[in-house]
Amino acid sequence: MKKKILFLFVLFNLSFLGIAQNAQKIIDGLYVDLKASPDEKKIATIYSDLTWYYSFVSLDSAMIYGNKALITSTKLKDSVLIAQVYSDLASVYFKKSDYQKSTDNYFKAYSIRKKRNDLQGMAKIDVNLGNIYQTQGNLKLAMSNYIRAYDFFIKANDLKQANTIKANIGSLFYELKNYAKALLYTNQVINYFQQSKFQDGLCKHYLTKGNIMLAMNDTLLAIKSYNKSLIYCAQVGDQFTISKANNNLAIIKQAQNKDEEAKILFAKVTEQRLKYSSDGALNKNKLNEAYSLLKEKKFDEAKIILLSINKFFVRKKLDSELSTSYKYLVSIYANLGKADSAVHYQTLYEQTIESASKSLVLRQTAELEIKYQTVKKEKQLVAQQAEAAKKNSYLIGLFFIILFLILLGYLIYRQQKLKNKQQSQAFELKQAISQIETQNKLQSQRLAISKDLHDNIGAQLTFIISSVETAKFAPEIENTTLGNKLTQISTFTKDTINELRDTVWAMNSDDISFQELQSRILNFIDKATIAVENMDFKFNIENDLDQVKLTSIVGMNIYRTLQEAINNSLKYAQASCIIIDIRKTNEKIIIEIADNGIGFDPQTIILGNGLHNMRKRIEEIGGKFDLKSQNLKGTTVTILIDN
Repeated sequence: MKKKILFLFVLFNLSFLGIAQNAQKIIDGLYVDLKASPDEKKIATIYSDLTWYYSFVSLDSAMIYGNKALITSTKLKDSVLIAQVYSDLASVYFKKSDYQKSTDNYFKAYSIRKKRNDLQGMAKIDVNLGNIYQTQGNLKLAMSNYIRAYDFFIKANDLKQANTIKANIGSLFYELKNYAKALLYTNQVINYFQQSKFQDGLCKHYLTKGNIMLAMNDTLLAIKSYNKSLIYCAQVGDQFTISKANNNLAIIKQAQNKDEEAKILFAKVTEQRLKYSSDGALNKNKLNEAYSLLKEKKFDEAKIILLSINKFFVRKKLDSELSTSYKYLVSIYANLGKADSAVHYQTLYEQTIESASKSLVLRQTAELEIKYQTVKKEKQLVAQQAEAAKKNSYLIGLFFIILFLILLGYLIYRQQKLKNKQQSQAFELKQAISQIETQNKLQSQRLAISKDLHDNIGAQLTFIISSVETAKFAPEIENTTLGNKLTQISTFTKDTINELRDTVWAMNSDDISFQELQSRILNFIDKATIAVENMDFKFNIENDLDQVKLTSIVGMNIYRTLQEAINNSLKYAQASCIIIDIRKTNEKIIIEIADNGIGFDPQTIILGNGLHNMRKRIEEIGGKFDLKSQNLKGTTVTILIDN
């Protein structure tokens, strides 16, 4: 029971926190600017800034300046400023737990930014809407918003925003009780913010880590994380989340039966939240106070507090807090001997739990326990009244035992159904993360193929230069010969453009077959035959390899390596014959490029960038590269890749 109570109030959604020295300094500076009698646009901008910074200090003040900013910016018809004001007001409403008004204002800002094609502004609103959906328990919609925003910020190379979204995705895993994965994401985000020295991020994410460690029953590390959060929050000047960290520490003290220490912390939290004017946080804190009074058996005092805050929880649709309040009232009325009221609040508790799709097992177990206890008490009363009523008591007891067994079977069925639903939701989240990882891999592939474009152009230009040099030494008597050579050069240049198109096509292909690879190599050989006369090319490939599929990266790396090997033979080997042989064994595919040129001694020659790039390309795809050459005995390049 203590363990359940311990986790009940540890809220995972993060808000801004701290002592607010930094925010207050900025506010003071804005007041100085306001007294300098600026123009209307400057005044509207100052009002907007005051809305934002007051949201760290006083929500009531933030609302006042937000409305002033909206009136002034609307009068100016400045759409950029109007969108920013709507976004600032939405943030204030979120902190006041008014999620409907927060959503409405974010959508107004989003509509304006969409008309202006402000993609960055739209992505930021996607994140904020995701926070609202996550708070309301709509995890699938929250993940959709997070992924859309994450994709934008990754492409924009905005790593700070991307890591903030990554932390939100980790929080979804936390809510699915996948604590190991939630901790993995949170630690990655903390490492990034430590390296980047973003103290505001450390303030929030150490609070997150504390919540995860508490869920994993590591109380000591949870306390350590909360204390680190308090340190960073004090440095950046954020008031609200300091109250959250203190609230969580108070809950730990309460679960450890250190009631006096818990009381002191709860009182401190109440004082902080009164200054901050957050109705949602204040009422949640009152829920903690009521629980402390319940433990002290001060039932009437606890009842008054709970009845006063229930209307707020109903209005704001805070089902988790409302169900907790109902559960406490059941215990209070049971101890006060008011069975009808206890049953009434037990019914409300069950309905609230079911509507939120949370704690289903706990609800049904409590229901069975109440019915069982009712049967037991009825049997005792019947036994006291008369011996003759024993038979009826026995029948009633038997009836409820059967009912208990039926409900128990139903409980098991519903529990399995809930488990399947959670597994399905977890699978959807994994697919979403997989999409992000796939996008990152595609980005790396595009960069690699860009490098291939550069290398391909270099190889083609080499052949063009070779043809030009040949044309210089052609007999000048026959002008048609020189003209033909220049025509060949022009044709070859056009082919170069086609090669570039092939490379771009490869970027959009999932795989490349050896048949396609052979076609491109033969095309390359045909061009080489035109550029270099008296050259004999031979290309041998086993028939079984025609339909073997390679990924686009593997296929293009092999193609570029073959190009480079053939090009080296043409430029340096003085060869009259080049043989390309492709075959396979049980486990490997073997590709050999051999020439009968002058060769060289690998021990005495410094290898150039071309050979280094060939080796690197093959090793990048998990293959092996081997080069053998001897003076006057030619050169052989061997490539081994997995079959």
